[in-house]
Amino acid sequence: MNILLTSLIVPSAPSGVRVHYERLAAQLREQGHTVTLVTQDSLRPMLRRAIGVVRRGLGLLLGKQVGIELTQAAEIFFAIDRSVRYDVVNAQDVCSGWAARRALRDQAPVVVTAHFNDHPAEELIHQLGFTGFTAKFLHRWYNFLLSRTRFFIGVSDYVRQRSLPWLAPDARHTVVYNGLAMHQPARPLAPGTPDLRQQFAGRPIILNVGQLEARKNQRYLVQAAAELKRQQQEFALVLVGQGEDEALLRQMIADADLGNHVFLLGYHRDIMGLLRSADLYVHAALRENCPLVLIEAMAAQCPAVALAVGGIPELLADTPDALVSPTAAPSVMAERLGSLLSSAAKRQDLQQKQHARGMQHFDAAVMLRDTLAFFDLARRSNSAQPQASLTAPSIQPTYTGTLSTKERV
Repeated sequence: MNILLTSLIVPSAPSGVRVHYERLAAQLREQGHTVTLVTQDSLRPMLRRAIGVVRRGLGLLLGKQVGIELTQAAEIFFAIDRSVRYDVVNAQDVCSGWAARRALRDQAPVVVTAHFNDHPAEELIHQLGFTGFTAKFLHRWYNFLLSRTRFFIGVSDYVRQRSLPWLAPDARHTVVYNGLAMHQPARPLAPGTPDLRQQFAGRPIILNVGQLEARKNQRYLVQAAAELKRQQQEFALVLVGQGEDEALLRQMIADADLGNHVFLLGYHRDIMGLLRSADLYVHAALRENCPLVLIEAMAAQCPAVALAVGGIPELLADTPDALVSPTAAPSVMAERLGSLLSSAAKRQDLQQKQHARGMQHFDAAVMLRDTLAFFDLARRSNSAQPQASLTAPSIQPTYTGTLSTKERV
């Protein structure tokens, strides 16, 4: 097949979505398929500058975020080579998926893979604090984009169920979890990646990876670390990532006198190498879909504990003891971590069960098989139907979080 991948996440971005589509593209090419990636980086510089002028104008008239949302769709639209005949498009977000449909006029089915956590508008509103006109626009814009999605992959059943109320009634949908090779030989650490075993010799290492921001909730982990310290536990909590919360986290660490227990390592790409060096991985995000780092922990055979939000209970279904209520106090998380740190047998049991589940559900071969099966379904459905009109329908109701009971295709 000749496959087009589209995404608003550029190849240089420190994002799990970027990791996902890069790995998927590599797997597809290994199977003999032709894969082309289109992002805003694919746009010719002159066109990008012209769209930038339009973006600034729209920003002045309607607000900065409105200008960004409308023009990033235009960037994908103009970056696609319409002279190429594609068999299928796999968009990594609803916006680039709609832009691809507009560009190719439904000559190829567009399969949207949903990486958002609950609803794409809500994600932006929560993260950036939008209100008023901008918040209303985002709801209506993303409800419109979802309503124009004919083929939908949720990377967890949680997000698929969340999205059903806004998909078209005849949309085809399924679940394909993120995946990676569960049997990976240990490799030397990438240049610049710290050797945690050497740096924290003789101390149990708890690792967390993610953008340093309120949603990823490292503040909660610092509070849990303070509880662990009060229990006279010996440990090193290592936070890997960058973001706007860095200064706040450093202040929290100083205020709680945790300078010898909590460490900010900045951004690193060799996550597998870091996971292999850790005794325990902990994930405290408040809104999640199918976090790739938990699957990486399974592959690295690093036992993981996480707050039970979004699609995470699906990932850790075989180890309920690894799930902590999102309303639990930091002391509860500290107690769970302390119990695991004090028992190598408990950690080994957790690691073995999680790795076995990863082999069954989250291996790269499983992801590729299920993705290609849905591509085939989309191609058959697309050829059996007349081309759909691309005019805008009436706007759907705004996001409320209500779940649907529709069954999976």
